[in-house]
Amino acid sequence: METNDIVTDPIRLFSHWYDEARKGGAGTDAKNKFFAVGTRTIRRVLALILPWSSLLRPDIATLATTTVGYKPAARSVLFKGFVHGGFSFYTDDQSNKGRELLANPYAVMVFYWHFPPRQVRIDGEVVKLSRKAAEADWKARRRDNQIASSAAPQSSSIKGREELKEKVAQIERQYRGKPIPCPKSWGGYCLIPEKIEFWEGRRDWLHDRVQFVLNKDTWQRQSLVP
Repeated sequence: METNDIVTDPIRLFSHWYDEARKGGAGTDAKNKFFAVGTRTIRRVLALILPWSSLLRPDIATLATTTVGYKPAARSVLFKGFVHGGFSFYTDDQSNKGRELLANPYAVMVFYWHFPPRQVRIDGEVVKLSRKAAEADWKARRRDNQIASSAAPQSSSIKGREELKEKVAQIERQYRGKPIPCPKSWGGYCLIPEKIEFWEGRRDWLHDRVQFVLNKDTWQRQSLVP
């Protein structure tokens, strides 16, 4: 993290790290360059043969929420870019996370990248995006993804896999040759950061860890013991 010590804007620092994760950057350790090249190659192959795989994907993040009973809950989401200064993702409003965010709009999002070993944690409030944004995201999705998402509400109960396959077949028949409409429950969300923490692993175990806390529209930076 030495090369980024002068950075006072955590959004700029995240963007730099995210760009390196997408391109297979080596970070501060030159020995990681070999692994970075391998990561890029493997990721391209996986994208072709296993498009749904999350292995080595830089845009997969863990989203932590709380249940109505104030118990922790977490799952992976797909980061869809910066919107209104926050970290956006999309899901069914009726899913577990959708209902949990309605009850308590505060959440934590965590990114972890293997090469170089880096982690970013974002704490903040989650706000709902516009219907227009949700429809734009829906149109950009693969048709097979739209079919699967339309077949049944996310997190709903089913009797078994055969029931889900039958629901998928019904959607395919109903919209054969036609666009699949965006479900009314499909929604976009944006986590507005109040605190962002960066961690970068080092071979000597003296890892780098920096925290930014938003105070009256100004980011305050503090180094932490890893």
